[in-house]
Amino acid sequence: MIQRPFYRIAQRILSSLLIALPVLLLSHGSLADDDERWFQVEVIIFARGNGDSGEENWPRNPTLSYPFHWVELRDPDAPPPSRFSRLSESWSESRSVRDPLTDNLTPPDLEREPYYRLPSSERELNRHAVALARHSGHRVLFHEAWRQPFRDNREAPALVISGGDAYGSHFELEGSIRLTLSRYLHLNTNLWLTRFDPNTGQTPGTWPQLPNRPTRYSVDVPAQIDAPLSSPFENPERNAWGLDLRTDTTTANLPEFLREPYLPSRIVTMNQQRRMRSEELHYLDHPLMGLLIRITPYDRPKAAR
Repeated sequence: MIQRPFYRIAQRILSSLLIALPVLLLSHGSLADDDERWFQVEVIIFARGNGDSGEENWPRNPTLSYPFHWVELRDPDAPPPSRFSRLSESWSESRSVRDPLTDNLTPPDLEREPYYRLPSSERELNRHAVALARHSGHRVLFHEAWRQPFRDNREAPALVISGGDAYGSHFELEGSIRLTLSRYLHLNTNLWLTRFDPNTGQTPGTWPQLPNRPTRYSVDVPAQIDAPLSSPFENPERNAWGLDLRTDTTTANLPEFLREPYLPSRIVTMNQQRRMRSEELHYLDHPLMGLLIRITPYDRPKAAR
């Protein structure tokens, strides 16, 4: 049987541990952030113009979607976005997004902050991009380098990708890539390459509707939020098919497929998984596009005291 004085001592020790536990967990979390494995990533994605000479029969029902957990590359020279200019980046990444109300437009620390575009001078694949641009029928759609921590698959965000020419609110190349770390480095691609035709009011084809890039969503409130929306179908003598999209100024009231100035005439996807080793150049192939990626360990400097 435990004597009463010892029971009281044990109770005080247990209470002290319970009080200290949150502090220990927080300190462990900050150490974990410092101990994360960081890498510099460089990616080139290019289109192969001569890969469709046989008019291959591409699937007409590809699944196109952006992941819920995502980040985007940021321009270090651009001002921080307005607090209400878009809904949000992924909640778990919000700590890395600069707040314009608190950072006083301080330039980002590219040596410590993740997901910032690095200058061309810090890229290692520039000569490969030049060689691709000189190759007949090849076009570089995306070439960027950045730094980021690597996490396991449950926590790693996907990086939103876009490149090539713009067609209305979309680009030739869109989608996302996800980079994770377990025993090896892993790359998962979720990309689609679209060929567009001008939208002249033709009946939509059988290709799926392109998803909006997550960063396009905003929280702007209309001036007359209670005003009823008029429809081009309310007047039987005026229908959507009879509108001239080049001159009509009421396209905001049109169905989604008529608002876009271009419609997809072909969509191909690159959904691949690749296990990689650091400091090696890896290539993912596709009849209409290719992807080059190199991942190098990065020694992130300690935070200034």
